[in-house]
Amino acid sequence: MKILITGGAGFIGSHLIQRLVTQRHEPVVLDNLSTGHKENVPNGIEFHVEDCRNVKALKNASKGCEFVYHLASTVGVEKVLGNPRECIENIIESTHAALSLGIPGMDFSTSEVYGKNTKILTEDSELVYSSKARWSYAASKLIGEWLVKSEGWKTVRLFNIVGPKQNLGYVFSNFVNRAANNETITVYGTGDQVRTFTDVRDAVNIFDTLRSVDFDVVNVGGTHTTTVKELANTVIGTLNSNSNVVSVPYSKAYAKGFEDVFEDCLVRIPDLTRLHALVGAYKYTPLENTIRDTAAV
Repeated sequence: MKILITGGAGFIGSHLIQRLVTQRHEPVVLDNLSTGHKENVPNGIEFHVEDCRNVKALKNASKGCEFVYHLASTVGVEKVLGNPRECIENIIESTHAALSLGIPGMDFSTSEVYGKNTKILTEDSELVYSSKARWSYAASKLIGEWLVKSEGWKTVRLFNIVGPKQNLGYVFSNFVNRAANNETITVYGTGDQVRTFTDVRDAVNIFDTLRSVDFDVVNVGGTHTTTVKELANTVIGTLNSNSNVVSVPYSKAYAKGFEDVFEDCLVRIPDLTRLHALVGAYKYTPLENTIRDTAAV
């Protein structure tokens, strides 16, 4: 099957390409390289360096494709908070453009849509936001979910996808990189934030299975839940690193005024009941293996 991946030159897209190729599918990639990288797309893969909002280019790339994985999005705290309007427009417009192809597809949303809700998160959990600009990304993704639902597309809500080739701007990859180099690991805030980490290779295997089953929205996450401080220590122990851990307030993390627009979520744990009903029992990669493999790249 010929399958279009928007945003396919990014971290998740690069692993999804590998998965599809091993399953004898023909991936086609469209990415404007705003955060993706050319080297993430192997030689021989059809690659269109275009913006997903360019409908003409998108339709050209999609010729012969029977399915769309829509990964194209604004990503990263600094990009979201630096220009909330661009974030909102990019997410909504690119999703609308992908839907205009009239091809079945899967939209990649985020656990961010649950907002400040600190309960174990089912797909029907309440969504709790404030007026902080930090939630512009989550709100935009939620609008995208409603758009794709109206066209019969599927939505997956991702929980902290991590692993080899991830950008160093993310907590997990940053910790691994610093520990591998015996550098100080900086934890922002209290470090008591609870997160659930998911190996990207597990995630793309699940995406491939979900393409063939019926659902509207489902959480995709792992089963390893830990605090950020505990993660730092696990990384250090796994890599036999001499790094130490220091905690600093968020005011030291970003530019002045960051705290006026940012708000952290203390707990983010997925309920995977619906996912496992769809894909069956799944043996997840141990966190320590993901740490070692990420450090090895």
